[in-house]
Amino acid sequence: MYVFATIALLGLAVAKFVDLVGGTVSVRRPVRPFLAFLAGIGIAWAADLSMFAGFGIGLRTPWMGAVATGLVIGGLACAWHEVLTALASHAGRVNDQA
Repeated sequence: MYVFATIALLGLAVAKFVDLVGGTVSVRRPVRPFLAFLAGIGIAWAADLSMFAGFGIGLRTPWMGAVATGLVIGGLACAWHEVLTALASHAGRVNDQA
C-alpha cells in the first residue's frame, strides 16, 4: 500500500513540476504529457524506484522496473493534471455564482 501511495504522490509532484515548467517556458499542450513521462522516468531512474519490486513482481532486468515505474508516474501525472484542472474549473464556477 505504501508503494502505491508513493507512486501516486510522485505523480502529483511531477504534475505540478510540469505545470511549473509550462508556466515558466512557453510549452504547447501536446508536449506536457511528454514532459511528464520524461520527468517520471527521470525520477524513478534517479531514485532506483521500482513499484514492481515493491509488489514482489520480478522483471527480466532491473532497469525495466525503473522505466516502467517512471511511465506509471508520468501517466498518473497526466491524470492528476486533469483532475486538478476539473476541480479548479468547478471552484471557479461555484465562486462566480456566490
